[in-house]
Amino acid sequence: MEVLTAIPPDYPIDLSNQKDVMLAVLEAGRRRSPVNYFTIILTESKEFEVLVKKIEFPPGTAVAVSIGTASLDGKNFPHPDQFKPDRDNLMSCTLNFNSVGLKPTGSGTRQCPGRNIAMKCCSDLLIAYRKEKGENAA
Repeated sequence: MEVLTAIPPDYPIDLSNQKDVMLAVLEAGRRRSPVNYFTIILTESKEFEVLVKKIEFPPGTAVAVSIGTASLDGKNFPHPDQFKPDRDNLMSCTLNFNSVGLKPTGSGTRQCPGRNIAMKCCSDLLIAYRKEKGENAA
């Protein structure tokens, strides 16, 4: 994850507040997704709109989901190019960990097994870097 370059250096983060740090890391990942896509195999027929035409795909079809494109969808994330870790839906709509949101429910709840390790490593890296650079502006 580009946690050191995707977060504006002048963006104030309270480095003593783990939630603030985590939200900054999540927003960095939303803007520059560390994983491009994930795939699923359809268990039942599913209709998708491709360009402007609806096409039905049969069970067994492998489908790729573009995380980067979904994370920059203005319908879900207004002003998607802006760094805004205070987005109301950041924790519920993020796709960075092969699931929708940080606490997925229902079908499709499988998430990246390295999620917690990645979040901890990136948070620790961000805190250490900001302290070293004297960028703890919050």
